[in-house]
Amino acid sequence: MADDEDEAMRRKTGKDEPRKKKKKKKPKADDGAAEGGADGEAPLKKKKKKKKKQPLDEEEGGGQNAADGDVDDGDKKPAAKKKKKKKKQPDQLEASSDLQQEQDDYNGGVAVAAAVAASAAGAYQQTNGADMGEEKKKKEWDDNNATYYNGEDGDVEMAVQNGNYDEAYCFEADTEIMAEIQQDNTVQVDESGGIQAFVAETIEIDGDDVGIIKSDAEIEAEEKRKYVKWFGAAVCCLVIVVMAIAIPLTLKFTNNVVNRTRYVSDPPTEPPSQMPSIMPSGQPTSAKFMEIVDFLTPLSGNALKVQGSPQYKAAMWMESGDMMPNSRGGTGLSIEDPGFTQRYIMALFYYAMDGDNWVQKQGWLSEKSECEWFGVDGFSAGCGAEGIGGCIKRSDFEGDYNKVCRLSMGRLNNLFGEFPKELGQLEEMRYVEIQDDWLIGTIPDDLGRGWRKLHTFLIGGNVMHGGIPSSFANNEFLGTVFIDRNNFNGTWPTVFDTLKNLEWLDAEGNDFTGTLSPGIGELKSLRIFNVNNNSISGALPDTFDETNLIEDFEVAYNKISSTLPESLGKAKFLKDLRASGNQITGGIPISYYKLKNLEELYIDDNRIVGELPQTYEPFYDGLQELSVHTNKGIKGRFPVENFENTLRVKVIELHNTELTGQISENICGRLDPSLSYTRLKTITVDCDKVKCSCCTCYKDGKVVSTYP
Repeated sequence: MADDEDEAMRRKTGKDEPRKKKKKKKPKADDGAAEGGADGEAPLKKKKKKKKKQPLDEEEGGGQNAADGDVDDGDKKPAAKKKKKKKKQPDQLEASSDLQQEQDDYNGGVAVAAAVAASAAGAYQQTNGADMGEEKKKKEWDDNNATYYNGEDGDVEMAVQNGNYDEAYCFEADTEIMAEIQQDNTVQVDESGGIQAFVAETIEIDGDDVGIIKSDAEIEAEEKRKYVKWFGAAVCCLVIVVMAIAIPLTLKFTNNVVNRTRYVSDPPTEPPSQMPSIMPSGQPTSAKFMEIVDFLTPLSGNALKVQGSPQYKAAMWMESGDMMPNSRGGTGLSIEDPGFTQRYIMALFYYAMDGDNWVQKQGWLSEKSECEWFGVDGFSAGCGAEGIGGCIKRSDFEGDYNKVCRLSMGRLNNLFGEFPKELGQLEEMRYVEIQDDWLIGTIPDDLGRGWRKLHTFLIGGNVMHGGIPSSFANNEFLGTVFIDRNNFNGTWPTVFDTLKNLEWLDAEGNDFTGTLSPGIGELKSLRIFNVNNNSISGALPDTFDETNLIEDFEVAYNKISSTLPESLGKAKFLKDLRASGNQITGGIPISYYKLKNLEELYIDDNRIVGELPQTYEPFYDGLQELSVHTNKGIKGRFPVENFENTLRVKVIELHNTELTGQISENICGRLDPSLSYTRLKTITVDCDKVKCSCCTCYKDGKVVSTYP
């Protein structure tokens, strides 16, 4: 009968021989273990050993014996020949070779580790009709020894256990579910719709529903994907928030930033070959503008042809923007007018110094005469008068005009730019002041050549660099020069030695190097000389005499390594000597003791040695500020008696020296805040060497106590 059933099955499937897997040998178990498996407890699992496939007859026989449990491992004969593995057919699904069963309580169902394609994907619904009785439903089914066949319509599946078709299970696979499984890549479905073999780690059966339980690795991978998505979304949100904050702030703080572009009068490149390309689009070939450019080219060069340059803008203003009435009944000057060049230069200064952003710019580029514009209008020594503003009157002479002689833009007026070299054409210039603004670049040589009548040049507190052009040499009028708090550098300019009428030179806070020239001492008119905070080295000039008018001589915080100049003691008008923060050696010259006008003596933080004069000397009478601290070589007794009778002293700094003695109560009484002009403001000593009840005490160069 088995042969008839085999033949019938071969006709049904169209196969000569159905291929089956040899059932693995079951381990022996007692009745209690079998009954425990029947009661729902998890059966023992055993890893399956791969076996060589046998011919069909032997395979069926071996499977039957294995099912009955009568054949031992020793009774089995090895296969005579290893059967070649055939390619799977579309209508035939084989179970996976490595299977593990796992059973656990879950809503009355069973979690099974299996390699059943339809069961693992939840793609079928088991049919338990008339062909299968209640007894078969409860019968334990071993998928390891089952063979699955496709039906003719591709939807009906048959599972045969151990070649026994009487115990065959039939089930119907839902094609829609199979399509979904195929889409999810859970189960491989071939072209005919059949399910190919796959291995699911764990499946879940709940009644008629079957589903795959994801492994820990799959769950972790899915969580990582979710995390990446949420992290990406959070980063995007953060970027949007940052941009939403940064863009308005950037716009807010850049609204007032002016785009400043510097131009030079003579750019190194050649002008464009075609004039229309550099002219405004509205009037590219203005005849008047061409005339102006040709007329001013010897003065301003090719910069006139560079659109946007200060020279170009000034020429355009002279061509069409100037509304000053002329002698012909119109507005604006022509190149034939005597004052045309001067007015152009003043307009050029406005554009070169970013005039649109000045704090004060009254009258500039208006219809008024340039002599009445802010900074030009006014009076300086030898310059300006009522009715003509800051100009030298020359209009009384036929063919002449009033000449600009002052340019006083004051302080903090927000000028920004370079000095145009064309300013040197204003040969009547007497007074120039642009301080604490944003002058950049260097001082043009043309200014020194043209401003031969200049007597005051104040450009302190800017950001200029370079040196002082030699073209300023031998200027007989130049008496006051402020170039302090800039970035001027290079060797100390000897051009100052030639300014015989120089009275006030302030070059503090730059980066001049080299040595001060002896010619400084030969400037008999020099009253104030300040080169504090530079990098000057070497020796101090020692060429002073009784004819010098020097009052302030300040060389503090440089790199000077000489002694104090002996000849400076002959300068009878000397009031202020500041040489702190250098490497000066030697003692205080005896000639200084006779300086009865000396008020301030700052020689601290050097390498000075010796004693303070113990006897009464004239310089004690006028001395108001004495600072000798941080000179380890100064020693001896502090002559306190020479300070007892003076009411002018304000500062006494003696700490970090080797001075000894005692500060009297009379001097301490001068610290009284109720005193005004005669009040002593500061007194410092090393309290372990000098006894004092009111001093600020130092020890090892550090403050240890203060008074009060």
